[in-house]
Amino acid sequence: MKLRSLVIVLFGLTITLPGLAKNKRGKRPMKLISYNIEYGMRADTTTNKSVFAAWIRSQNPDIVCLQEANKFTQKSLEALAASYGHPYAVLQKEKGFPTAITSKYPIVNIMRVEDNMWHGFVMGIVDGYHIISLHLSPHRYESRQRDIDLILETIRQSGPFEKWIIMGDFNSVSPVDAEKYADGRLVEYLRKAEEKRPQLKNLVNGKIDYSVHQRILDFGFIDSARLDKNFSETSFGTRIDFIYISPDLKSAFTGGNFIIDDFTRKYSDHRPLYITWEK
Repeated sequence: MKLRSLVIVLFGLTITLPGLAKNKRGKRPMKLISYNIEYGMRADTTTNKSVFAAWIRSQNPDIVCLQEANKFTQKSLEALAASYGHPYAVLQKEKGFPTAITSKYPIVNIMRVEDNMWHGFVMGIVDGYHIISLHLSPHRYESRQRDIDLILETIRQSGPFEKWIIMGDFNSVSPVDAEKYADGRLVEYLRKAEEKRPQLKNLVNGKIDYSVHQRILDFGFIDSARLDKNFSETSFGTRIDFIYISPDLKSAFTGGNFIIDDFTRKYSDHRPLYITWEK
């Protein structure tokens, strides 16, 4: 009897371990962060990026998707992830501007794509969710269109359109934010940039290109930030970082927005995004 009681207590402990605890509704809260860390978080000059790791720990996400994980190797990314409590990590590539995924849970069915793309993307399944961390071209709209078409076709050929979360630095703006750019300042900025650097091609016949995000929306994805009641257009300048979810996840959504604090104001030229939901 004593042995049996001990086993019951031990099993009771296992279902309340961090990351597995359920809320009062019997659901398990989940949190994901997407963050362009600007040249591999070069602003954090501490050993092993300890300031960055401490910030991630304070946020306690289940999944982190990174862009611009420059100068990381698979091993060094694994070490960083372990320092903030993620035993699983996948780096897309070890050169250029890689994307990455780290997680509290195993990352399976991993796909690293670089061929025929600007930077590429990394994809994996985490706890039943299809996760894509991407980084599109900052220089040419044709490249962004080609890349997003390949990503959407990958999703199309991957089975039912369920439990998908795609995110990253899209380097393009969305038609849902068009009113914010109606004053012409963004067009003028891009026009002057193209005059100085003829290799740039971000305007289409002198107008803002919304096609990348329009294709994502037409596919059926939902802009998660727009679901958050606290979302405000005053919280961002030009919004190019997004987290999109498949329609089946809308009912599970509990929050999502930019994270603006003392750390994120200083350590990257991008602000991270988060999304929370119930599993």
